[in-house]
Amino acid sequence: MTARDRYDVSLHLLDRQIVGAADRLVAKVDDVELTRLSDGRLVPTALLVGLPALLPRLSGLLARMHRLTRAAAADRDLPLVADLGLVDEVGSDVRLNVAHARLPRMERARAEDPHRLRVGDVLGIPVRCAELPRRSKVLDLCVVGVPGHAGRDDPHEVVALIVGPGRPGALLGYDRRSEPGPAVVAGIVRWLHRHARVVDLGPGVVLDVDAGEVRIERGTSLLPLRG
Repeated sequence: MTARDRYDVSLHLLDRQIVGAADRLVAKVDDVELTRLSDGRLVPTALLVGLPALLPRLSGLLARMHRLTRAAAADRDLPLVADLGLVDEVGSDVRLNVAHARLPRMERARAEDPHRLRVGDVLGIPVRCAELPRRSKVLDLCVVGVPGHAGRDDPHEVVALIVGPGRPGALLGYDRRSEPGPAVVAGIVRWLHRHARVVDLGPGVVLDVDAGEVRIERGTSLLPLRG
């Protein structure tokens, strides 16, 4: 990716291999921390690693088991953290500018900060909009940023949501011409997600994680997926 690239969090970060300097394998991205700034902007601030990051993203028995065991696990319910400022490049893997064979564990105060949330808290939540099909939900988050500069002069920032029927991760990158793949498969995926839209964050869009929904006012711009 080049400077000021636009990328999708679920597609380009979640479950990708983290590679440190000298090609040292570090871990896989199990979730991504988001921080809401005082001006309302939502920025990714860290890659989260480990079962405490992965299990809450899963539905069913594994997620319920995680919630039941959190109290007994003490600090083991806190994920490991790689601050996004360490990210040098986002591509087929996520490259760090340090070796970081051992990541620090998230501090309790950081985990309980009300201004911080996780991408897993946002993916799949319902979208309320009169101009979208029923059962629409958040499929992915669009981010712009400069690799190697997250959290510094030019932080990465969530600028839009991909919303529509379906499930997170089902786009498989075929909403983008830049993502290679069989043309037939790409056509099928785009047809299945023909009702999906990109909505820029801003006036008319309320991301209410506490209520578990996104509310989009009538008349808000809903752009077709880039194809």
